[in-house]
Amino acid sequence: MATRFVDQPDCSITPHQVARHAVALMDGPWSSLPGPMGTTGHLRHAAMIPFTVGVCEAGHLYVRNDESGASAHLPVSTTADLDTLAHAVCDVIGDLL
Repeated sequence: MATRFVDQPDCSITPHQVARHAVALMDGPWSSLPGPMGTTGHLRHAAMIPFTVGVCEAGHLYVRNDESGASAHLPVSTTADLDTLAHAVCDVIGDLL
């Protein structure tokens, strides 16, 4: 069983796809942009608070508030589907605002 995001069975899911799907779930004026080759996803709120969705050195997905520097790993299995990962991003962003 995969224990890291990078070892997930569906390796076609990128951090940018997770970020883009999270934007579709959130209320308000959010947008997303990909990092290099989709290795990160960058979210921005209309208030211009930037967030990054990425993979840490241990291979787990995290969300970082780029303004404050606060970050948190996603509290879901690394083998979760895109919808579950995106919902987790939304929850973590709420905690990091």
